[in-house]
Amino acid sequence: MATTTEHLDELTMPELERHDREVLEAGDARPQPTGLSGGSVVAGSRRPFGARLLQTIPARWAAIGAAAWVVLLSLGIAVEPPADNPNAVDPWYVSALGTVLLVAMVGMLAGFWLRRRWSLAASLLASGILVLSTVMCPVSGHHTGVGAWWVVQLGCGLGLAATSTLGLRRA
Repeated sequence: MATTTEHLDELTMPELERHDREVLEAGDARPQPTGLSGGSVVAGSRRPFGARLLQTIPARWAAIGAAAWVVLLSLGIAVEPPADNPNAVDPWYVSALGTVLLVAMVGMLAGFWLRRRWSLAASLLASGILVLSTVMCPVSGHHTGVGAWWVVQLGCGLGLAATSTLGLRRA
């Protein structure tokens, strides 16, 4: 049965601690205050999504991400054959995807330079767009057939997505 003191403690707890009571078992100690400045973190408590994206990443992961993009994007572009119909006008959604890809890539490179975690999220977005573009390429008529170049390009896009995901989990 809850006492008045326990209710008073619950009402005066900071917002981040109120839900920690559900995680603790009966024999566990009372949770310590958690804040963005440091301190102990109780199991189950997490920082808000926006705060986690603003965290810094190690220089190693920023270098890995940038190097992966330079190598794999260059390889993917190098193996692509010329378009079957180079004078064809792209549909509006292809241009929109290209614009979003360029914005994500500029943001990603700026984030790698600043060593922010959101750069890995932008890298994941950009690599997803590259995978989508690779899959859409034969469907849209840009290239009529699927060959070894398509497998290599798809592998490069999936490799970038895997690098971004791994970086988000480990950094």
